[in-house]
Amino acid sequence: MAIDTEAGQAAPLVVVEAARSEDAITVEVAGDIDISTSPRLRAELFRLLEDGPGVAVIDLTGVGFCDSSGLSVLVQLNRHCEESGIDLGFAPSKVVHRAIELTGLLPTLKMAGTQATTRTVPNSGSAAS
Repeated sequence: MAIDTEAGQAAPLVVVEAARSEDAITVEVAGDIDISTSPRLRAELFRLLEDGPGVAVIDLTGVGFCDSSGLSVLVQLNRHCEESGIDLGFAPSKVVHRAIELTGLLPTLKMAGTQATTRTVPNSGSAAS
């Protein structure tokens, strides 16, 4: 399955699955995050966090590519969660972690372990696979 772009070409589908617990959510994202998929990803992530869970972990270990539009979504989500009082952590793939590191966003975006538990979000700056 793919998302149709304005140019009529099919873009890789970003798959989002969520697992909720009492006051937490883990969102698993898989696929490529680029200019054609990031608007849908942004809308879906913001929708899933509407009810303001206390803790949210975005599991990006299934992401094989992430461009600047994808990083922008992560920064926007991070800002939204800070303003909403949601403790947010990201569990990035090696590719996403490298993009975050190269763009200087590592101090801004809190990293979580790859096996996120949704109960706690580990300290920022830990390397993830």
